[in-house]
Amino acid sequence: MNHWEFPINTPTHTAPTATVTSGELLAAGVRQYVLLVNDGSVDVWLKLGATAVAHQGILLAANGGFYELSPVHGNMYHGAINGITASGTAVVLVTVGA
Repeated sequence: MNHWEFPINTPTHTAPTATVTSGELLAAGVRQYVLLVNDGSVDVWLKLGATAVAHQGILLAANGGFYELSPVHGNMYHGAINGITASGTAVVLVTVGA
């Protein structure tokens, strides 16, 4: 049994790349759950609804750092999520529950 207050239907999975230029990792939209996992070997910084800046915002540490958004955690966000690296590139695994 899980800790969800409601079921997550129709999860989708994407794998956008974060680079040294701020880019959208997840477009704005209605959703019930989001999980972002850094599958790269360099750190990624997230910015909610704004241009991402290295060393500012939410850190996804290299090699598995993650950020989870849900109503259960009280941090659900429906706007765009942008990401950036200080150097190199990193794949960010994104799971969204609708």
